[in-house]
Amino acid sequence: MISIIIPYHNVAKTFGQAIISLLDQTNQNFELLLIDNNSTDQSKDIAIKFASKDLRIKLLSETQQGVVFAANTGMRAAKGEFIARMDADDVAHPERLEKQLNHLKSNPDIAISATQVNYKTNNHELNDFTHFVKWSNNLTSWNDIYQNRFVEFPVVNPTLMFRRSLLNEVGYLKEGGFPEDYEWFLRVIDKGFKVEKLPLPLLDWHDSSSRLTRTDPRYQSDAFFRIKTEYLTKHLKNINQTKVWIWGAGKLGLKRSQLLLNHGIEILGYIDIKKGKQLNGFSCVHFEDIQIETQPFIISYITNRNKRNEVRSFLESKGYQESENYIIAG
Repeated sequence: MISIIIPYHNVAKTFGQAIISLLDQTNQNFELLLIDNNSTDQSKDIAIKFASKDLRIKLLSETQQGVVFAANTGMRAAKGEFIARMDADDVAHPERLEKQLNHLKSNPDIAISATQVNYKTNNHELNDFTHFVKWSNNLTSWNDIYQNRFVEFPVVNPTLMFRRSLLNEVGYLKEGGFPEDYEWFLRVIDKGFKVEKLPLPLLDWHDSSSRLTRTDPRYQSDAFFRIKTEYLTKHLKNINQTKVWIWGAGKLGLKRSQLLLNHGIEILGYIDIKKGKQLNGFSCVHFEDIQIETQPFIISYITNRNKRNEVRSFLESKGYQESENYIIAG
């Protein structure tokens, strides 16, 4: 029924615990595909040991280095009607597979089921993901996930479960100078499929200084904004909103919004909290002076994450409606 995909590379310290958490699931109708991606430690030996005791475990290898290639190898080999993702340093809660399978079966209009996570780290200096996990865990409905898709990646990739048939419609992961999981997620939504999150923490998401999201430049903020802009501009063109106002005239807001110009979006002006601010080549208005008649479509690039809901509330009070007249993208 379910194919679980775990690519791995030099994860000997955590691999066994991750595998055991899946073998202890309340739903036992699955195959577990472990894809070695050129490991040089004891990871492969651990995989072989578990596979020798459980015929549901299938061992694969991918010599082309990179999680994109290893994950795609696993997904192409999957035989299950549903595919579940997990990383080799995470731990699934016992009812994860059962609850996500029921979620998808009970909601045929949902293409992907995700879950909340418990954030785990042994390094207390690595605390910058705490705010992300709190934000992500609060986004469970399709509407919340959809409205926040251009803010950050609103789901945690190793919690995903989806119908294998989705790959025929959307395709596999792409290699490039961008986070492959976020790009695939945006592609899923761009093609009209829905994502929903169970309001339950069914995965322990482990963080470390060696995690790809911390070490690989494809997962840095600039790479996120480049791929985000590509799908944001595609969406703007689809809804015939190619002329926009930008809320956020600070250094980062200017830098990130300028990416829109490369995709054929015209910036009519900027909105800022400082009265009388001047910008070379662009109009700039104080936020209290905006009107839906003169600033009919706004993209917010406010970089302070605590201000997003304040921006939403203010715009709603001015008659704006999210997605119709404004988008939060920062």
